[in-house]
Amino acid sequence: MSARAPPKCPPPGDHALLPRVKEALGPSLLSHGVTPEGHLCVVVPPDKIREVAQAVKNMGFDHVLSLSAVDYIAEKKFLLVYVFASYLSPELKNQLLHVRAEIPRDSPKVASIADIYPSADYEERECHEMFGIWFEGNPHMGKRFLLDPDCCIDEKTGKPLYPLRKDFKVPDWGLMG
Repeated sequence: MSARAPPKCPPPGDHALLPRVKEALGPSLLSHGVTPEGHLCVVVPPDKIREVAQAVKNMGFDHVLSLSAVDYIAEKKFLLVYVFASYLSPELKNQLLHVRAEIPRDSPKVASIADIYPSADYEERECHEMFGIWFEGNPHMGKRFLLDPDCCIDEKTGKPLYPLRKDFKVPDWGLMG
């Protein structure tokens, strides 16, 4: 029995932020939904990530709370999941905005937003090491951040292995050597 893949966006619903987000994102907003916790979730094209990040920042969301990916191996896609929050804006203080974008699994590249949101730098680097997603424009891409330099390298090919991909197999020698 295989597990069902999680939805890429929660079911549509009304949210207090929706009118502002629709205005800010315009045609970049492909779909939206509301999480069970009551947070607005929007899906955008991957080539619009930088524009969307700038629009979200202009709305008052001042940092990236988290950034990760979901591996939809059967569809040969990754779903990038950005969560934006605000410490400074009183009306946004209790709001989280989820921004999601699909990218191809065989060429996982997307523009970095680390220059717009410095808090995204570490998140992008971690996402690269765990999933192999390349964030173009991040000056730290390719440098080891979390994993030991000798960890997760295929002994036969010399290519990196990404431990959070669904097709990752723990080497015979284990991860800790």
